Amino acid sequence: MAKIIKSRNPTHSFNTLETTLDWVGGKAHEKQYYKGIRKAKTLTKIYSIIDSLTNQDDSKKYWKTYHCNNVIIQQGNTFKSSLCRKRWCTECCRIKTAELTNAYKQPILELGALYFVTLTTPNVTANNLRKEIKRMIKAFQLIKNNIRKTYKIKINGIRKIEITYNKELNTYHPHFHLIQDNAHASDLVLDLWLNQFPKAKSVAQDVRKIDTNNEQSFIELFKYATKETTKDGEQYSGEVLNNIYASIQGLRIYQSYGSIRKVKEPIEKEIDELTFTHIQTQDEIWKYNQQLDWDTANGQLLTNAIEMQKRIEIDKEYKRKYKYKQLTSN
Repeated sequence: MAKIIKSRNPTHSFNTLETTLDWVGGKAHEKQYYKGIRKAKTLTKIYSIIDSLTNQDDSKKYWKTYHCNNVIIQQGNTFKSSLCRKRWCTECCRIKTAELTNAYKQPILELGALYFVTLTTPNVTANNLRKEIKRMIKAFQLIKNNIRKTYKIKINGIRKIEITYNKELNTYHPHFHLIQDNAHASDLVLDLWLNQFPKAKSVAQDVRKIDTNNEQSFIELFKYATKETTKDGEQYSGEVLNNIYASIQGLRIYQSYGSIRKVKEPIEKEIDELTFTHIQTQDEIWKYNQQLDWDTANGQLLTNAIEMQKRIEIDKEYKRKYKYKQLTSN
């Protein structure tokens, strides 16, 4: 069996999401503010993709995301907007993460000890990206069948495709993340993967035990198919993003296996609905105004995003100074 290099940190940990602000007009108000930020990010992204396309007929699918959460219908104190459910929409990906986490977290936890497995292959060019992903999917299926037939082990878990980009080499890095049971089977998966992809580096493969007491442990698996930014936080170009999304079109990003197959796929929410207490009860139409906010025909703002940004910066500065004062006083 090939020697596998294990992670120096045997426990897989994850970052938390947004922090709650205690001075806004309720949790829904805060959530809507962050939706505005995500919408602005998504619009910047799809504009760059559309500008990079040589065939503008391909832009239709991206323009659908322009309308995601663009108009909000208020009826009384209920606010509804439509969702695009596209993979390149930051807001819809966030919703997808929540749906999948809620659907799969408990069935996976019931498996007992869990392991986070990473499987990689050498980087490829844009022209070979989709072909390589299909090859990886087929290889993983063969590996599962091999383990079941040869070693009499049925692996239970869920697999995710993720793609990153190397700007210096202009190549793409498709890889798999798995959450599954059985430590021995996880080592077997890595060993058989290297047999399928002999040019892959053993040091790039990884298996580590998951802290099942950490409920955030599943968020990483269900996040986006691409990080969309470099290690320095620079947004991928529109051409790169389109190459990534084209490579996974029609493919299943998330695939369950073993007993987890019995889990019913979550119903994808098509309408977003919130109840606001900081806006007067009325029937109104709100439109996104390209400034992280939505407004009405008479100029009323839904979140007052600019003022919220100022308050957030003040809050951050206060906390920074308070933390420094606490450290220096001890």
